[in-house]
Amino acid sequence: MASPKISHLILNTANYEAMKQWYLDVFEAKIGVETSDHSACFLQTDESHHRIGMFNVAKTDESAAMTSPGARDTGALSRLNHFAFEYPTLADLFGAYRRLAGSSILPAVSLNHGPTMSIYYQDPDRNIIELFYDNQYTDEQIAEFYAGGDGYVLGASPFDPALLAEELDGGKTVAELTAWSPRAS
Repeated sequence: MASPKISHLILNTANYEAMKQWYLDVFEAKIGVETSDHSACFLQTDESHHRIGMFNVAKTDESAAMTSPGARDTGALSRLNHFAFEYPTLADLFGAYRRLAGSSILPAVSLNHGPTMSIYYQDPDRNIIELFYDNQYTDEQIAEFYAGGDGYVLGASPFDPALLAEELDGGKTVAELTAWSPRAS
């Protein structure tokens, strides 16, 4: 099984505009996408759709998107939200899930974000680690996805990794398993 590579970090901040500008300046980044109310942004530093993201906790609406994935306490805190590791294939991601489950390490939550299939874990110090598979959207698909607005950017759908792993083993395609559509409002 392939080892994951570190992919991105997400920050919660009460100093959103200054933090955003600092990361734009330091990394010569550009904004890949930003919500209309400036509650979240995702910065590009290379070909990836995001390497650095941040949530504006001053605009928190107590939604799960503004806190760490799977958090019980949705309090707004300036802190590291999570850091992420990318697996090269969906099968590798599910292999990691099975290996960890075999050691009684279970995910806090598993979410299909559209561009990624993400399984979030909490370490013993309560740091959030995202293990994910990039759904291989083209630049055009990413632009179309994010043009869908805030509901797309923050509209992740939960999934059961054990069930999807079985379906992948049973012959369902990666495209079928990673399909995403916006939740009804």
